[in-house]
Formats: sequence, structure tokens, C-alpha cells
Amino acid sequence: MSDSRSRLPLVVAGAAAAAAAAAFVIYTRRCQAPATSAADSPPVAAHAPSQASSSGTPALPPTKDSASGAPPIAPTVSKEQQEEAQRAKERGNKRFQGKQYQLAITEYTNAIGLLKDANDPAVAIFYGNRAQCNACLDQHEAAEADCTAALCIDPKYVKALVRRATAREKLGKAEQAMVDYTGALLLSDMQHEMASTGVDRLVKEVAAAKTKKRLEEPMRCLPSPYFIATFVDSFQAHRERLSKTRPTVDKLTEALAPNPSKPVRPALRAQLLTNRALANMQARAYESAMLDWAEAVSLISPLGDDGAPSGQSSPSSAERESTLKEWATAKDVPASPALALGMLGMFFHLRGSYDQAMACYDRSLELHNSVEVLLKRSSLWFEKEQLAKAFADFDLAIALQPKQPDIYCHRGQLHMLQQDLNKAVDDLKKSVKLDGNSVLARIQLGMAHHRLKQTTDARSVFQETETRFPQSPDALNYHGEFLVESGDLPGARAKFNKAIEVSGGGFALAHVNLGVLKLHADQDVEGAIEKCKEAIVADPLCETAHVHMAHLMLQKNDLAVAVAAFDDAVALLRVKQELEETFAMREAAAAQLTLVTEQPDVYLPALEKQRAQAKAMMAAGMPPM
Repeated sequence: MSDSRSRLPLVVAGAAAAAAAAAFVIYTRRCQAPATSAADSPPVAAHAPSQASSSGTPALPPTKDSASGAPPIAPTVSKEQQEEAQRAKERGNKRFQGKQYQLAITEYTNAIGLLKDANDPAVAIFYGNRAQCNACLDQHEAAEADCTAALCIDPKYVKALVRRATAREKLGKAEQAMVDYTGALLLSDMQHEMASTGVDRLVKEVAAAKTKKRLEEPMRCLPSPYFIATFVDSFQAHRERLSKTRPTVDKLTEALAPNPSKPVRPALRAQLLTNRALANMQARAYESAMLDWAEAVSLISPLGDDGAPSGQSSPSSAERESTLKEWATAKDVPASPALALGMLGMFFHLRGSYDQAMACYDRSLELHNSVEVLLKRSSLWFEKEQLAKAFADFDLAIALQPKQPDIYCHRGQLHMLQQDLNKAVDDLKKSVKLDGNSVLARIQLGMAHHRLKQTTDARSVFQETETRFPQSPDALNYHGEFLVESGDLPGARAKFNKAIEVSGGGFALAHVNLGVLKLHADQDVEGAIEKCKEAIVADPLCETAHVHMAHLMLQKNDLAVAVAAFDDAVALLRVKQELEETFAMREAAAAQLTLVTEQPDVYLPALEKQRAQAKAMMAAGMPPM
């Protein structure tokens, strides 16, 4: 089920991870004991690299006949040649044990030369041993080539896979190394310790690198309208603004239309734009609202230029200063310049444009020290992993307005993220007492009680919240999640269905949660997939729906669709932790997909075996190993 973790910007949303963890055998299962291979006897131990000259070019592996596709007929090899090859190997092993790696390479090369044209499987071991010598000499390209030659002869040669993974990791080929470690883990029945730790390490490394790159890219769209609506609703001032009657969007658009005979002064235009922005927010047309806030801000600051309509010339600094003064002194305006900057900052923040958001927040606070903007900036500091600055902004807000309820709602969420649940309960109780109309504060309070195992208090809060806000899909959905964790599945199902009903079918998280119930209560994978499809149709921007779809496709053994669904999710996610978790699952699934696509005969049976074991453990109520 989705949980109540606060997300950007400190708001309740669904979790990414629960649907089909048992199917994800590579990343969740841990090794029991290291695997060994008798074929490599005597075992080749790891040694510290030494300084020595490079090896020669590795010999090529046997090839298949181009006409028939069958291996070529092996020429006759005398018994003397076979015995001499084994003696060369043994000499190589002794040289290796004495750390005479270059001499060992010579012996293994001689062994390869004696048998390579005979299609003898023993040649794979000679290549594998020479690869280890090359690795000890820091000749990682040669080691990689030798392992590839060995695997062409014996694709199930686990030691060669691990050695090639190590070489590729040294060469900076992290994703290819991860595929090799994954293959070794599958072929060793999940028992190879080095492969297991290699997969764990590289999945995290690749996920972290891709997350960093992803967060540096500009977002092309805002998140789900339900996500934005929940966040906006968490501010008392926003609720009050959006409850006011104002001209329609069409009327305001007509007033903003160019009129050469009666041009609109920039300050008046800014006021009309902010009024239309608020009207668009009332209609949940958030992309249009952001454009209006940006265009209004562009009349007083270059901070709005990025979001303003293209092709529009920017005012001069003097014109902007003049407009700012006139706008700031106007009476009964729908939004002040400081508010417009703060709202544009909020939309930049929601879009993941953190630097632009911070610049807007800072400029807004220069014009007017607002609690609302301080709280939003605190959320942004948290997203930037600047926890001390986040709490410092809360302190500034309390100094300005100690009885402002939003302060305690948002600080309570931050305490929840820090697992300081008792402090969270104290803040959230205070928020609810000061403002009984905050759905978010009540939901978070219920979840905090639940995490503290204060079940009676949690139940009471959820029931009160639903009674007070019977048309809130958030209240119904999270009450349903509480009932799931309390064991009342029929009651939870009723809440999820009601959340869908009151939202006109548009509340995606409730569709997802119904799907999770189908999976875990009814073992109905296809039914769960259908619910996820309904969620994505209802809200294509709901990243939780895409993540759950990916997990379900893993359970269905459809790796290609699972990877595509993970890609859809990471395109929408904005929070570092969630991105790293989702990229980790995506990369591990992609590694499996590479293996079964390139070598189905080798890896499909191994993967099916692991899935069968995971399914049996799940049916028995046991977690995956």
C-alpha cells in the first residue's frame, strides 16, 4: 500500500514499492554462502596487483560454422597434447601462487594454444585463469577479453562472469559489470557472495549516478493535479484565496487581450495576470496558472522570464522598477508582487527547478517576510538536504506568527520524515487545534499515531477526518490504508471505492490501492494490473501508478514492460530518495532483461527457478531471502 511519507513539497503521497517485491529476485535476495566451481581447480585466489608488463593478445575462442551454425568439427588432438596442456596449466597455477603473473600468463597461453582448435571445454578454464593473472597486473582490458573468450566456450562459467564483472567495474563499465554479476548470481542459485555484493553495490552506484543526472535536468511538466491540489490545500491562506469569487478565466483573458487604442499599463496587466492565475488554480489548470504567474513576475523581475510566453520582449530594468513600485502601492489587488514571486517559486519548486524556486523565494522574502513563503522555502531546503536551514526557516516563521497553523502542519511532516514521531504528533495536534480545516494535518496526525502503534488514537483521527471531509478523496484513501494495515480489508476496499467515486474516478492512488488489495488478498495479478491501468488513465502523471505497474510486470515475468514502466516513473519523480529507489529497481530489472534477451537458453531457466522459489515463499507468508 502507499504510505504517508511526505514528499516534495512535504506532502502526503503514495509510496513506490510494495506491489511485487517477491518477484524481484536479483535485488532483494541475499547470498547464503559463496559458490565455488570445481572446474577451476585448483582455485585461483585473489592477490594484490603488482607492477609488471602487459600480457599478449588473448587467443580467439572457437567459432561456429557459418553455414550450419554448428560448432566446427574438432581436429584430432593427441593424448600428448592434452597432457602437455594440463602440465602447462599446472605450471601456470604454481607461477600464479608465487605471484609470478607474467610467467603464469605464458603458461596459460601455451595451454590455450595446444587445445584451442580442438573445441575442448578445458580451454575456458585456461582463459579464465589467464584473465585472473591479467587482473592482478591491472591489465583489465585483457582480463575482460579473456573472460569473454572463456564465456564463448562455457556461458555458464560463473568465475569468468565474476572476473569479467570485476574487470568491467575497474574499466568504468558499471552497467555491463552489473549484468555480469547478475548472471553469476542467477547461475549460482543466488549463492555467490561476491556477485551478490557486486549487484548491491553497482545497483546503488548506477542508481545514484542516474538520479544525480535526472535531478540536474529541467522538468518539462508539473506533477499530478491531485498532488498539487493536496499541497496547495495544506496552506490556510491558499484555501482562503481560492474560495473567493473572481471573474472567469475567459473574462480575464478578454481583459488581457491587446488593444492598441487603449493599452493596459504593466502594473494593471500584472494584477489581471495574477487574478487569472488564481482563477486557473481554482479550476486546477496548473500549467496555465504557472504561465500567468511567470508572465506577471516578468513585468517586475527577470526571474519570470523563463516561464513567460516565448516571443515576448522583456522590459528594461527601469521599466520593471517602475512597475514594481506602482503594483506594490495599488489597493485591493488579487496578489502583491511578493505573493506573485512566492507563487512562481512554488510552481518552479513543484516542477523540480530548485535553483529558480529558491531565487523566487528569496526575492519574495526581500519584499515581504511571509510565513507562507518561509514554509515553502523550508521544504525546498529539505529537498536540498539542508536540514538545519529547513528548521531555521520554521523558527523564523514562528517568530513572525507563533499561532499560524500551517507552521506546525509542515514542521510535523518534517519530523515524520526524520522518524521523530512524538514531536510530529505534538506539532500536528497543534496544527489541527489552530485550524480544523486542514485535511493534510489530520491525515498526517492519524499516520503518526499509527506509526507509534497508537491504534485507537489513529482510528479516531481518521474517522473524525472522514466525517468532517466526506468528499475528500485523500481522507478516504488514507483511512482505507489504515484499515488495510489494521486487517479490515473489506472496510478498506469500501473506502478506496468511495475515494474514486467522490473524485469522479480521477483519484489514481485509490485505483492503485484497490489493485494492491487484489494482488495480496486475492492473488489476482491480472486484476491488479487492470487497476493500475485505470489509475494511469485517470492520472497519467501519477508516478506511484507507474511504479506499481512495473512491479506487477515483474511478477508477471514481463521484464521489458516492467523496465518501460520504471522509465515512465522516473520521468515523473522529483524526490531524490524515491528516484534512487526506483532507478535501483529499474537497473536490476534491466540487467535481467539483458541476460534473458541475449542468452535465453542460459538464463531463462535460472530466472524461472528463482521466481518459483520466491512465489512459493510468498505463498507461505515468508519474505524473499
